[in-house]
Amino acid sequence: MSTAGDLAALLGGARARVKTAHAVISDWTDPFATLEAMKNGPWAADVANLDDPGMIGLPEQPTTLELRQWVDYERNRMREERGQLVNIKDGPRWWSLIGGMDPNSGTEPASTLELCDALQRWTDPQPLTRLMELEPAGETERGLLITATARGDNGHAGELAPLGWDADRWELTVDADRGIILATTAFVGDKPFRKVEATSIELDELFDDALFAPPSGV
Repeated sequence: MSTAGDLAALLGGARARVKTAHAVISDWTDPFATLEAMKNGPWAADVANLDDPGMIGLPEQPTTLELRQWVDYERNRMREERGQLVNIKDGPRWWSLIGGMDPNSGTEPASTLELCDALQRWTDPQPLTRLMELEPAGETERGLLITATARGDNGHAGELAPLGWDADRWELTVDADRGIILATTAFVGDKPFRKVEATSIELDELFDDALFAPPSGV
């Protein structure tokens, strides 16, 4: 993968190579650096004089979340576990529950339901090839390393949400054979403010139907 065109072709074809995906994901955020990155984006005027990330709902210290995500493209099913929160989608139906509370449910479109955004973007990174300038940056033990910068004012495009908005640059680790993303790091200046990494990932495995069943009591 010696050119930006080669990288775009690799990422552009990833979705066709994936039927199902399951990943355990570590999502690390530095709230102070995130606040600094926000000063590059559409809310720059609102946060220009802020130095406390808690004032805009960010955590008070660097935080790591563990996510478990399942995507079944062939049968239009997804599941995400985020602490006590579980979101499930089976075709047009969806359910969301937390702890012992009664679940919410509905039918698409479910615009307020965030579900498997990282794993969907990683297994279908083609939109990034329109929004980013891609440059090869060597290899790691896990795959190809790519440096990416936003084209024009695309740094806050919705497709970039799982990577971290308004970064000066991103580093992507990409599987050299299948073109899927395995990890991303967003930087403001030289400081990382978000690192999202698959600690494990499985492709094209058969899923138990119980994963996508409605919650008990529905």
